[in-house]
Amino acid sequence: MARKYRRTLTIIALLLGIVINFFMFYLGYQNYLEPKLGNFQVESLIQKDQSFYLVVKPSHNAVKYYVSVKNQKGEEIYTTESTESTISLKNMIASYGDDLEFQVLAENKNKTQKMADEKFIYHWDEPSFVNMNSRYLNTKTGLNLFLSGYQENKTYQVELEYLNQTIFEKKITSDNIFIPFENIDSYAGRITAKLYKEDHTLLHSYNFYVNTPQVGKIHLDSPVKDTSTRWNDIKLTIQGGENATEWNLYIYEEDALKNTIAISPDTKNYTIPAENLNEEKNYTFTLEATYNHYQEIAEQDSIKTYVGKKENTSPVSVSHNPDYIEANKQVFLHSRTQDATIYYTLDGTTPTPQSEKYREPLTITEDMTLKTYAVSQNRYDSEVNTYNFHIGKKTPVIYLSPSNQYLNYGVRSVGYTNEMHEMNLLASVIENKLKENGVIVYKNHYTGNINEWLQESRYVKSDFHFAIHSNASTTQEARGIEIYIDDPTSKSLSIATQIYENLYEIYPAKNEAYTNRGIKYAYGSLGEVNDNYINCGALIEVAYHDNSEDAKWIVENRETIGNNIAQSILFFYN
Repeated sequence: MARKYRRTLTIIALLLGIVINFFMFYLGYQNYLEPKLGNFQVESLIQKDQSFYLVVKPSHNAVKYYVSVKNQKGEEIYTTESTESTISLKNMIASYGDDLEFQVLAENKNKTQKMADEKFIYHWDEPSFVNMNSRYLNTKTGLNLFLSGYQENKTYQVELEYLNQTIFEKKITSDNIFIPFENIDSYAGRITAKLYKEDHTLLHSYNFYVNTPQVGKIHLDSPVKDTSTRWNDIKLTIQGGENATEWNLYIYEEDALKNTIAISPDTKNYTIPAENLNEEKNYTFTLEATYNHYQEIAEQDSIKTYVGKKENTSPVSVSHNPDYIEANKQVFLHSRTQDATIYYTLDGTTPTPQSEKYREPLTITEDMTLKTYAVSQNRYDSEVNTYNFHIGKKTPVIYLSPSNQYLNYGVRSVGYTNEMHEMNLLASVIENKLKENGVIVYKNHYTGNINEWLQESRYVKSDFHFAIHSNASTTQEARGIEIYIDDPTSKSLSIATQIYENLYEIYPAKNEAYTNRGIKYAYGSLGEVNDNYINCGALIEVAYHDNSEDAKWIVENRETIGNNIAQSILFFYN
């Protein structure tokens, strides 16, 4: 019995040993496939063999180290890489008094990286050259170089290099180094002053330029400078940059360099194609003009802009009401996108770029179905709009629905009371003008509600239901006019477009792009323009009543505004 028990234990031990060995083999194999990097840290900065070295406590499984050095301004001043944990910082240049931040990454054979446990900060107390006001040296008085952090008990040497050849050297005995002009007068271009310790360890360098043409100040401009724009080509205008032998345009997306483009120095206008840009990103465009690749004496200028989404081409509206129109009436087609090309068909088929291109007004001689759409560069094509024209006559019926918001106050100092009062006064002007010209007009009652108004409008079979309001913003700084319809294919598109564009022509701030708010789409959110509730409806926001300039315009120009709107309606239904 004991013998059988011992045999069982032996088998179990053997199986357990196999499992443990297999598990250890598995762990070892996994570590071979993906060597795990160990924790590590930077230990010290030392000097030897005429150079500085960064000493790193090794990371397990690391095959390479990457070093980035930043000054106290956060600017990266030096980078290097090494397969050794004692990393040479040959030719690293730093300024006296800087607190240098060393960031080190370890990398394994699979390119997986790990950062050192903590950043290493080192106070740099070696002397350095003081920046001069100008790097150009075109005077006969000689060159004065000044040192910061000079230590009298140490020996330093300055050397001048031209095209990698030493042309002058001198022991330093003070923090002011004078070099006679005759030592550099025969050269043209970049001369590098290098500061060495006694053992010839390089401490600092400084480039200056002698007998070198000075690059002229450069100015970069664009219609989108310091604003936002839709996804589109960016057009730049360039001035200055005299004597430059090369221009480079740097494109930064969200502060990261995305592209560098070489431009001919005689370029006056340059266009960045939209396909080089991404939607909804901040961009900085920096133009740099250099002479002979001398970056330090280059001239730069930048513009910033936000590139928004790719927009739709505005849909096509018609100049006259298609429901009933006189025979032989000329109808104009229009897209609010200025550079749009309009295509159309008259046989009920969907238009394509192979369809007839709109060039001149269409003469309506009989009942017909007009289908249209518009295309433009760097925009999506517009929706297809359908207009069923019928020859005939009818007295138009217009339903006016001014606001009943009596607690929505405006800028009282310019005479604007509340939205209900002011919009009812404006609606009366429109009503009188329309009635003078034989139009049947109904107007809502301020004690009613939207459901009652819509019901009444449908009952009288209105051709156009027009809600009249004024706008407001959270900042009291917004301005402009806007008209809402349900969607781009709504029947109300044409009359709304006509009202908007005619009214905007007399708006006092029409030259300010931000006030051109245009036609907007409610997509079912506004009852008085909803295609499911009303035959043809639009809602206008006649400027901003909480902005003093807009409110004043409404109050002082009520007759002009009302008559302008009425004339647009009369023209459309004529």
